[in-house]
Amino acid sequence: MIFGDKWVPRDTFEPVVVGREEDAYLVTEELYELHNNRKQLKGQLSSTYYRLTIPFAPHMFGSGKTTFCINYLELIRRLSETSLSSFASNSSKKEFLDRLKDSAFLYVDLRELERTDPEKRSLRWALFYLLYQSACLRSGFEEPDPDECFEVFKLRTDMLIEKIREVLNMRTDQFLLVVFDEIGALDESYDEFDFERTQDGEVFPYNDFFEIVRELCNENNLFVIVVGKSEGLRIKNSVAFGPRVLLHFISLSPLRSSNLIEFLEKSHLKGQVQSRVCDILCSPSFSVNELAEALLESTGGVPGLLTRAVNMLLNYVQTRGQSFMLKDECLSCMNEDSFQRICAEPFIQYISTSDEDRKSEFGILLMMALYHIPFKLYDELNSECYLFDAVNEMGLYRYPIDQDTFQVLIPKVFVGNFEYLSSLSLLEETLLGSLKLEPVDCFFSSKCRVFEGIVAVLLILMLSSKVRNEFRELLCQLSAVFKEMKLPIREPLPLDYMRSVGVSESRSESNKKRKTYESNEWNKIIHEALYFDRVYIPVDTNSYSPDIMFKLQSPVDSKVLIVGVACKGRWNSERVGWSDIIEEAEKFLVPVSNQVLSNAPGKNHCMLIIVGTKLAFNVASELGDQSRCYSSGMSIESESFTIPSNCELVILCERDVEMLIDKEILNGLEKAFSSTDRPFLKNFGLDLLKRVRHSLLSWQ
Repeated sequence: MIFGDKWVPRDTFEPVVVGREEDAYLVTEELYELHNNRKQLKGQLSSTYYRLTIPFAPHMFGSGKTTFCINYLELIRRLSETSLSSFASNSSKKEFLDRLKDSAFLYVDLRELERTDPEKRSLRWALFYLLYQSACLRSGFEEPDPDECFEVFKLRTDMLIEKIREVLNMRTDQFLLVVFDEIGALDESYDEFDFERTQDGEVFPYNDFFEIVRELCNENNLFVIVVGKSEGLRIKNSVAFGPRVLLHFISLSPLRSSNLIEFLEKSHLKGQVQSRVCDILCSPSFSVNELAEALLESTGGVPGLLTRAVNMLLNYVQTRGQSFMLKDECLSCMNEDSFQRICAEPFIQYISTSDEDRKSEFGILLMMALYHIPFKLYDELNSECYLFDAVNEMGLYRYPIDQDTFQVLIPKVFVGNFEYLSSLSLLEETLLGSLKLEPVDCFFSSKCRVFEGIVAVLLILMLSSKVRNEFRELLCQLSAVFKEMKLPIREPLPLDYMRSVGVSESRSESNKKRKTYESNEWNKIIHEALYFDRVYIPVDTNSYSPDIMFKLQSPVDSKVLIVGVACKGRWNSERVGWSDIIEEAEKFLVPVSNQVLSNAPGKNHCMLIIVGTKLAFNVASELGDQSRCYSSGMSIESESFTIPSNCELVILCERDVEMLIDKEILNGLEKAFSSTDRPFLKNFGLDLLKRVRHSLLSWQ
């Protein structure tokens, strides 16, 4: 097989629409509000509290905007007896839903918008003609003559809609749903039409466009949805929150694993209803659940990426004449550089990181994705741009947590492409590499607290730095064994999300058999799960392992040092006492000494480092405000604890913790975590994240 022919994205199957129940419900609610308040919109009632709200999807390529809109009526017909049944809770809503299901549909591609005779500079006329032209072509008529249309319509919306109803052969009371797609075409229209100008001479094409949409919505039984990616239409733009029109954002969440299973089971080859996608891709030893997990891990559940990836896999499997035997085989294919490049090619926007401001913003979004920091719809990245918009403009995706809360989502097929960007810093390489290694369930839930994540990335940079490093020198001074280790490590490898320790209920899941260990399996953990020169953080927060782990090797006599780091971030009045420290030592040093070190007492050593933000006064007093290393055989008398053989316990004093992490960063984290275990971006503030990025860069 020729290498270039291996991954062919040719359309091979008929994808079904899944996982859009919530979006369909919310859009239906907005359309009902327009229906219920049409008289107020038209000024026929004295009450004027209603402001026109247009369902709007301003998402990235591949998020499913067009597919959702084209299939919206089919969706509500399918969901009317299930997820939409609660919407039709009264007779008025039920009647509306029944009529909506029977709507006529008109799809308008704004990429076809152009100057049109006889009013070539009029956006209003160009849009009127495009609407009528779309209706004629949909009904099988010839393209209408612009001059004749102009004479009939006279730029009156009532005449336009009347003629569209005739062409579509609609009943008098039948609803008409109009979808405007590719709204981003207006970004290129500044010189095409005469737009209204502000007092300072600026033009905003979207203000003119939505004013026309507002007039259309004055017509009875007409409803509008607008979709499309646009550089010019941000939520910061006045049209979104002006006095006359509101835009309601359609979430269009990336799909979850259960949605993907349904997608794979119900989609089939073109013209072959009996040939299900899952049956073609999966052998008896490779379940559809595992295929869904593999696709979710690669595409993040983004519909466009998912469809393209499935097409590529189908073409590959059909060409070689054999289904995938195992999940690892399928994942191996999707991890190939050529697969990721071809899969992401139509969707990805290559980010230039040469501009320092843009580079800083990219780094902040990477940290937010890795540390799972949620942000709100109106959180600002800077005075010109909301974070919601910046995610779009950087070519990334958002995963909705609720109606106005999101997380930054970077699909793995994107990460592989971003890694080839020029002028990436070591920090950005580390963050991207860490995202690439993240397990699939970390895309959608917070598994890594920010404090532990910062310490872990600092350790990566500290261990790999080829310049003088105060913290590394401190550890060498405290521990003779650490000083013997081969440092710096070869290169700054990414943060790896460690196999879980002590979560036995996960062991039966096929995708976690080799990723989960019992708390008494430290010998396997050390030899199977931990690789040299790689820093790990456990996926699940639990009481069975340190927050961070890595192992180093001596270049001379193959001596191995296993290092655990306990991050004791205390964000209230409670301080880190001896009981907390001994608890960490007993769950790590004791079992590792008994199960691992005893097998090779001269070769293997273990160290636990306590990184505490607030030490108890008696702990700080015994340390003498200096970091201290307790070697094997030494006792902590107040707790009747003796350091096990071949082990060391390092407790960092607060001064040295502040050497590792800037005091202002610690103060910011304390403020953010003071009231919640999962702070939002507003709890941190962008200034804090910028300071974190600057601090991390200084360790390169």
